[in-house]
Amino acid sequence: MRQKSVLVISETKELLKKIRKELKDDYEVITFNNFLDGLDMLRESDFDILLLDENLTWFTFQEAMRKLKGIGKDIVTIALVSEENDETIQEVKNADIYNYILKPFSVKDINRIIVPALNNLELLKEKRKLEKKLSDSEESEEIVGQHAKIKELKQIIDKVADSDLTVLINGENGVGKELVAKEIYKKSNRRKKNFITINCASISPTMIETELFGCEKGAFVGATTTRKGIIEEADEGTLFLDQIGSMDLKSQAKLLRVIEYGELRRVGGNRTIKVDVRFVAATNEDLEESVKKGLFRKDLYHRLTVFPIEVPKLRDRREDIPLLANYFLNKIIRDLHKEMIVISGEAMKYLLEYSYPGNIRELKNIIERMVILCNDKVIGIQDLPLEIKMKSNTLENKTVTGIGPLKEVLEKDIYELAEVERVVIASALQKTRWNKQETAKLLGIGRTTLYEKIRKYDLERRTIMRTKDEE
Repeated sequence: MRQKSVLVISETKELLKKIRKELKDDYEVITFNNFLDGLDMLRESDFDILLLDENLTWFTFQEAMRKLKGIGKDIVTIALVSEENDETIQEVKNADIYNYILKPFSVKDINRIIVPALNNLELLKEKRKLEKKLSDSEESEEIVGQHAKIKELKQIIDKVADSDLTVLINGENGVGKELVAKEIYKKSNRRKKNFITINCASISPTMIETELFGCEKGAFVGATTTRKGIIEEADEGTLFLDQIGSMDLKSQAKLLRVIEYGELRRVGGNRTIKVDVRFVAATNEDLEESVKKGLFRKDLYHRLTVFPIEVPKLRDRREDIPLLANYFLNKIIRDLHKEMIVISGEAMKYLLEYSYPGNIRELKNIIERMVILCNDKVIGIQDLPLEIKMKSNTLENKTVTGIGPLKEVLEKDIYELAEVERVVIASALQKTRWNKQETAKLLGIGRTTLYEKIRKYDLERRTIMRTKDEE
């Protein structure tokens, strides 16, 4: 374990000599007889404890502490004072100094103060870490974009946030529906209360009722205790119901009652419980079509669509791609503790031309993959995924023999990279009429690598995909 370090500042040389002698066995001790020199040392190095003498020619405790805090270091300050009177104690408090030691003192006196001070320092550092995590979390949830549709979205959020209206957020997978819900919450009067998220598609119909409304003891086999549901947990706060189109009809009916009357009953219970919850729902489905098919209640649909919000697709606001790409790039670099990396202009052109079926989530994943794989300070074309190198508009209408339309391959929620690589290389070979040099150049890889890929995927002319026009 690292030996704890103590910085001592006093204009009395005898006092500095005594402290060095008393503490040298237990601590690393550095002393200065000039406050400004000690301040410079603190800027350059980290210390755990500062022993600050009251006898400073040009500074009071308050003035000294203002300068110390300006450095921004986590350090616990202990004052060295000659008298223990009300005036001195008040001066120490006003300066926001942790504690004081009365001169003259022994090593036992110093340890009696320093040991709890070090504990306080650990708490202070932990608090700083939590504050940074919170700050980073809030920053990462920022809605980024300058496109007119995003500006309009932000204006709508500002208008609806302060009300208690139920909101339905529509949009494709990956556009940031939960981010919009959190932004509504952060700008609402309920921001100091709970924000709880439930993904209705991830919970089975037999369990979602219990998750939402809770249950009484003995309501069913396994219900050994009475349990609050998520709606009760969100009382006075906001509940975000993601993928609400997946909720079963029975739960929909109970949810409608909560929205309309602010009351619920737990599973197996007879008691009516009052709740005050703001509901924000989201879906990537056509709920109106689900109503027609009898899969979604018409009355709940109308209750949810009091204030609908449409989140635009990334391909409908391409001018925001550079902004988002660099936003994710900087965040990922910081999280991975990597050196600064930039995206080249050529690579950015390819990013701008891709269609992003997975929207913003896909862009973020692409940037993260490129940062991890990049061996240089510049992300170039060679670092781009193959599906982007080939540009989406050259792939839309192509079909891979034995695989099907490439668009369907790329738009899967989860797909194997090897499968994508195989069909993209095949497409490049088709485009260059099997000219290996041109194909390698098109893909941004060496010819040796291309030959290895052709062997690896057993690519022959008969397996190469053809455009529908050629068929």
